[in-house]
Amino acid sequence: MDTVPPIAISSVLREAAELKVEELDRAKAAFKCRYQFDIGSSTQPSTAKRVKTLTDDIKKFNPELGQDEDEDFVSRYIEQAQNDRSISESKLLRFEKQICSKISHYRNRLEVSSLHVELMKEAIDAGDSAVAVTDKLESTDLDDDFEVVENELDDVLEKFEKETFTSEDVDVEAIETYLFSLFEHADDKTGLEDIRNEMQEFSDEILADGMEVDQDFLMWCILDIIKGNNIGEDKKKSLEAYLQSPVALRELAATLSAKSIRHWAYKDAEKGLPVTARQDSEGQFRIAVEESIIDLLFLHAVGIGWAMKLRTSLMEFARTSQTFTVEGLTTAEKNKREFFLGRKPSNSAPIATACNVCHPYMPPAPMPPPQPFGMMPPPPPEIVVVGNTRKSKGKKKSHWLPISPPPSARRSLDKIRKDVYIKDFFMSRLPVQQGCTPKVMATEETQAKLIKTMAVEAKLREAFDDTMGNVDASSVHFESLASSLPHKTILTALKFLGVPETFLDFFERFLSAKLNIGPAVRGAPDRVLPRARGIPEGHALELFFTEAVMFFLEVAVHQKTGKYVYRINDRGYYVEPYELQNSCGTHVHQFAGVMGLDVTFDLEQDVGLVSITTTDLSIDVDKVVAYARRIKKQLSACTTIFEWVRIWNITAGTYAAHLFGPFAEVFSKSHLEAVKTAYITIFGIVLDGRDLTSYITDLLSIRLRLRNIEIPASFDALIYLPQAYGGLGVKNPFVTMALAKDLMADPSERVTNYLTSEESYYTTAASNYALLPASAYPAKLESIYANNESAIVASLGTATRDLSTFMSKEELFEHREKAAYPMLPFPPSPAIYVLTPLPDITALYDDLLREPVADMEYSDKIEDEVRRLSGKGDMTAWRHLSSEDKWVLQLYSDECFETYGGLEIWCSELVPGEVLKVVRGATWDEEDDGSSISSNYTEP
Repeated sequence: MDTVPPIAISSVLREAAELKVEELDRAKAAFKCRYQFDIGSSTQPSTAKRVKTLTDDIKKFNPELGQDEDEDFVSRYIEQAQNDRSISESKLLRFEKQICSKISHYRNRLEVSSLHVELMKEAIDAGDSAVAVTDKLESTDLDDDFEVVENELDDVLEKFEKETFTSEDVDVEAIETYLFSLFEHADDKTGLEDIRNEMQEFSDEILADGMEVDQDFLMWCILDIIKGNNIGEDKKKSLEAYLQSPVALRELAATLSAKSIRHWAYKDAEKGLPVTARQDSEGQFRIAVEESIIDLLFLHAVGIGWAMKLRTSLMEFARTSQTFTVEGLTTAEKNKREFFLGRKPSNSAPIATACNVCHPYMPPAPMPPPQPFGMMPPPPPEIVVVGNTRKSKGKKKSHWLPISPPPSARRSLDKIRKDVYIKDFFMSRLPVQQGCTPKVMATEETQAKLIKTMAVEAKLREAFDDTMGNVDASSVHFESLASSLPHKTILTALKFLGVPETFLDFFERFLSAKLNIGPAVRGAPDRVLPRARGIPEGHALELFFTEAVMFFLEVAVHQKTGKYVYRINDRGYYVEPYELQNSCGTHVHQFAGVMGLDVTFDLEQDVGLVSITTTDLSIDVDKVVAYARRIKKQLSACTTIFEWVRIWNITAGTYAAHLFGPFAEVFSKSHLEAVKTAYITIFGIVLDGRDLTSYITDLLSIRLRLRNIEIPASFDALIYLPQAYGGLGVKNPFVTMALAKDLMADPSERVTNYLTSEESYYTTAASNYALLPASAYPAKLESIYANNESAIVASLGTATRDLSTFMSKEELFEHREKAAYPMLPFPPSPAIYVLTPLPDITALYDDLLREPVADMEYSDKIEDEVRRLSGKGDMTAWRHLSSEDKWVLQLYSDECFETYGGLEIWCSELVPGEVLKVVRGATWDEEDDGSSISSNYTEP
């Protein structure tokens, strides 16, 4: 579930939550008064009557406690015991104990519910004090080291002024010439015209009908702005209030839909937009341009709308254009393979000497009719599997063997590489429309895929290009891309893509807005200056503008080199053989020069906390320590348990695949061990050398004692169980590491095996070719080339080549990534045919990218309980649970069943669930797609 910073609860929503809490308190008090938990304190001497009273009370007041299969049996036996003394006292006491355990389980669930409510109250009450504490911490830092912070702020402001108010002189004509040079092929020109038509149609729709901002889209925009954390507290509280008022949302959506693109201008534009400086979660200063709420939302809606349209158009271009078309073998290359690897040509039919008119061709006699087979036997009867309610915990379950998929056509590595690039990296920052709202791939997800993809590319280049010289695994960084992007570059790129003049004027008004730099420094006078360069970082229009410009970088590099630039915002990564004349870096540098951008190059690929080279992937220990200290600082500023858990989960608790790389086969077990060591360091710094369970237990115990809440005997299940089941949902990255235990010990061995298969393939092909008679060579020349000398030279290199000598290894292997190897034909008789496995480079590529998960064989009891609870609240079906959640449910299942009677450890129906989501920082507007509903007849 996506998360946003916790928002302030409105008075109406708080009142609704309080009403739910009152119901919980009443239910809890009534339950305690209704049942006697101490069996010895009952005044009823007869065990049979005591048990009968308990069962009657449960049926009358709490029938949900008696819904299992055994309850009906017990009730009947107790009814019998009222008149039949053959049922012993010990048996009745056992029944009484069984019923009292159910009552105790429900009481414990009520206590956990109360605990969540108290933590919710703590979060609501801390709304104002949390800000005060944060401000206090920041002011303390300023007092302790005021001079350092002041100098840092001065440096940031000086850089901002230099970039923003100094225009960059770029040659518009040179940019246009450069852009036109990228679309000279007919298919590329057609694709460009399609993009322009899409831009024109989208513009016409907006100008004719307005933005048509509906409630769902507006809510998404507000949440996106809040998550971006680029606005002040006052605006954040106003947006939070809109989120909690459907009436206000509808009115605001109507206002935005009515705004005119043609006549738009910033509110109080002449006074200048205030420029402020604020510190982010890592203590770094960021410059923000303050916009009014209506301008903020309107520009965000416009920016996201154009970004979605741009993504759709550019994705279609990538699929159909000549630039991104994967070229297969040329005719000459195919003929060369056919000559050396193909079968011996059959003898040609003799030329007819008789006249076909006088002696017409007579077809052969028809085949005799097939023998009668009789009726086919009936199909076997359907096998009906009846579920066994008494399942053995240790027994391994049997599974039906899946139907084998049909064999797919063998694809080249180049085509698979293109598919990966288009799906995971090309324009990945731009949102796509999904229903009524946009969907954005998280940067962390893209970065995690980038790390493993670059590692695989580096390993393949190391293996295949070693004889061609050094392999270059580099990265490029466009310095201050958003804040220094020239306005002429933006407008020229948009005009080239077909954005109409009306919108260009609108975008120019936005770009050249006047800014008031005075508010950035306390006590400084107003200074109003027009913005001459750059865009506010994190703004929706910044996303649209920068991606529109950087699209041409990806086109240029791939068109000129055939390589891909795997890009995340202002950083690009590539792996290639070192070529001075036609390297990716050469074309990146040319692009930057034309567009007026500053770019730096690095011979290593530093992504997250790892460095990728062609021979190794290493973790930067110094960066790990700095990262751990930043986490500790963030957690120390948390004022509530829910806030602490949220920050923990998004920093240290969830395995950071975007910082260390996902557990893919390319990294091997040695990398897994290095990651474990790094997380031990992080835990040691953040938790002061203590273990996670005891640390959180102490945090909870202090809070519960202050609020006079009963402390449970064990915190383990409460801490780690998923929130849907009543736990706090604390994440532990070591669970993810435990699931990755099946990584290959050495992925280089897999690469070596592939190279060995190529050697074996070459040896067999050369042996078969050597067995051909001398007459086969001219026959092949005639069959494949029709004795065309120019075709022979283009394919074989020279007309005088010694055809009795098989092609070299370099000739055979040079197109391994462009086309799959063909099956070898049968050798000439009397040689024996030996089946030689085909070298499969695509299987190697997929294997190295694969992320194995070593799931355990979970008990039937756990799966059955999850299936029973599926669809209640936010609890989902077993198949929809993550491997980490399955692990946690299995690990703490005994404690849950013993203390709470099942995996659900709270009474979710008595807790203000929606408010809980809000104060925990989870979005509450996600619609249920029905995936969480399952029945007892569906596979978990």
